[in-house]
Amino acid sequence: MPTPLPPGLAPLSSLPENLFALVVTHSLGSLLPRAIWVQQLLTRLDKGQLAPPAQWLNTSTERRIRQLLARSGALLYSEQTPEVAQAVVQDILLTLEQVELAWPATANGLMLHQVVSDKAAAQQIARARHTRDALNKLAKQWEHRVSLWQSMDQVAEELGVAPAIGTDQNSGELRDRAWFDLLRLKQWISNIQPLQRLLQQLGQQRPSPEQSAEISQLQQKMSPNEQGLQERKIPDVPMETDGITRSDNLTRMLPIEAAFMGHSVLHMLWHARRAEQGLLSYAVAGVMPIDAGTDWTAPRSGKGEGTGQGLQQGPIILCLDTSASMHGLAEQVSKALVLEALSVAKQHNRACLVYLFGGADELLTLDNQDLTLPELLDMLRGSFSGGTDVNTPLLAALQRLKQQAYQQADILLVSDGEFQVSQELQQHVEQAKEQQGMRVFGLQLGYATALHAMQQLCEPIRLFSDWKTLEQAARLQ
Repeated sequence: MPTPLPPGLAPLSSLPENLFALVVTHSLGSLLPRAIWVQQLLTRLDKGQLAPPAQWLNTSTERRIRQLLARSGALLYSEQTPEVAQAVVQDILLTLEQVELAWPATANGLMLHQVVSDKAAAQQIARARHTRDALNKLAKQWEHRVSLWQSMDQVAEELGVAPAIGTDQNSGELRDRAWFDLLRLKQWISNIQPLQRLLQQLGQQRPSPEQSAEISQLQQKMSPNEQGLQERKIPDVPMETDGITRSDNLTRMLPIEAAFMGHSVLHMLWHARRAEQGLLSYAVAGVMPIDAGTDWTAPRSGKGEGTGQGLQQGPIILCLDTSASMHGLAEQVSKALVLEALSVAKQHNRACLVYLFGGADELLTLDNQDLTLPELLDMLRGSFSGGTDVNTPLLAALQRLKQQAYQQADILLVSDGEFQVSQELQQHVEQAKEQQGMRVFGLQLGYATALHAMQQLCEPIRLFSDWKTLEQAARLQ
């Protein structure tokens, strides 16, 4: 158990652990005023407010710290984010300490090259200038960091993943090659229309929850309470006259309409009204016995045909080959597909599940329902270097199809086709196709000579062997 601090040092007990040593050993100002200011600053940053007055700093330095917080955007990202607030305070304290420790050598250098009448005034001006330059440099660093976070927020929103805001550790991840690969691939995939159209076809269509509720209510209203044969009045069945209507039927036309036919001018009006089905006619109807039990058929969800207007598409399941044979441009295409699939799923509020596979026991699962940006960066950063085991990811995907949330999903298998298909897998795939209407799309990243394995599982198959076009798109970035 840590030893309690003396009553006079009580303000130190509320300091975060990562700032305690820096505040205590800082070479500028007095300990207690410095500790109280740091605690007040952290409280204000958590509320999105500027720094409080600082008795241990001069007015010029205090003003520049406020400018740093406001202009760099650090103030905005510190609100209700203690990790960012602590990182800001730590950088400010370190910058001020570096200026303080480096000042004696800097002052001696200035005096050797300058002859001034008032050394104290000259040193004060020079010291203020060095503090200003150091804080301005820190402000630019935070401006760059905040700009990365802003672009991260935008991408995370578009992809529907949880962002990871703040801390030096996260900013290090953002400077990682994977972060720039994410931005590059996201722009690159927008130039390859065939891949976008392929993703749009995935997922069996279904009524939205609102439409399902309306259909259920409509069925209840339309379904009869009694079974067996019942009489229903059917319009346009010529069994009895049922009033007056408008039509183009000459056999049911009223006599007054026939009078127009013989007129030298009005006969043109008659022809126009007939063409518009506007002739006054007798309405007819009939009564027919109908089996109430089979009167109304339940609507069925589509399988992707037609325009799909008013329907929601089901989830997307991607199985991406990241084995050794996929290294290079093929792997970049597959990872770009992940980003586009996440974006499409976000736009249409669809679930998206990604299996990245290599050899035996090499399987990574990404689920857009709980995916975070660091996990996505890890995916872009790494790959498997072994063989190709397509059975494990596809069997895992078929198991997901048994869950309610994925029953109307389709699967997209992306590979170069260099794998073996087990008989067990083929049987499970055919069973899912027959029982659930599931489709396995194939994207062959290679050449048509390697299509044999894909054809055992996938229909339809898209072949992307025009590497020249893809390389040109890649060079645009």
